[in-house]
Amino acid sequence: MAGNLTGASMRARARTHTEKPGPASKTPAKAKPGPRSPARPATPRPKPEKPAVRIFVSYSHRDADARQRLETHLAPLKREGVETWFDGDMNAGDKLDTGIARALRNAHVFVGLLSPDYLASNYCWKIEYKRAMGRRANGTMRVVAVVLRPCDWKSTTAAGFKLLPEDGKEVTRWRSADDAFLNVALGIRRVVADVRKTMAAAPPKPAPRKPAAAKPAAKPPTKPGPKPRQKPGLGRAGAGPVARKRNSPAKGRKP
Repeated sequence: MAGNLTGASMRARARTHTEKPGPASKTPAKAKPGPRSPARPATPRPKPEKPAVRIFVSYSHRDADARQRLETHLAPLKREGVETWFDGDMNAGDKLDTGIARALRNAHVFVGLLSPDYLASNYCWKIEYKRAMGRRANGTMRVVAVVLRPCDWKSTTAAGFKLLPEDGKEVTRWRSADDAFLNVALGIRRVVADVRKTMAAAPPKPAPRKPAAAKPAAKPPTKPGPKPRQKPGLGRAGAGPVARKRNSPAKGRKP
């Protein structure tokens, strides 16, 4: 019995040494949900830039103060991509007619400041205003007339259009000049909005095509020149006259 027990105990010990227990499987502890990070606010999309609108201001130099007052009231529009031009923006040495004609051709809106001096000026009325009305007839320009001082504008072609300030009431007859020019600026703002709607509805202009590079002209195939003639008596290699065969039996003779 003692021997059996001893052998059994030895086999049990051997099993304990040979069979090593595997690593205990540990189940990962579930992480506790932490506080949710606040959702990031969506980045606002940049608003599309408004197309630039150019305004040509036509005036008599005797009304320069009124033009400057109007420019001050148009400052909010200028921050929105509206450009104003008058002959004072020209550089020294520029040709008057050429520079004015170019600016008038590139403008979208024409603003004429009517006064007795404006109607008396042949350049203001017969050239600038007349050219603007011609473009208006073609549908390429909007014309706005602003009455600064009392004048006989009702006997001119301006009488058939809506004038500013409201109802064509002269600026000098308003209680405050700022009220009058504010009314003018708001009227011009409405015109600019209409111009931009027209520009947005117009189909985009096609991009100018680049001229294709000219291909070099193909050269005509060259014809082979005449072969040089061989001189008589020359061998194929041209080394010299062909040597006659010696010791060749003559015809009719026996060797």
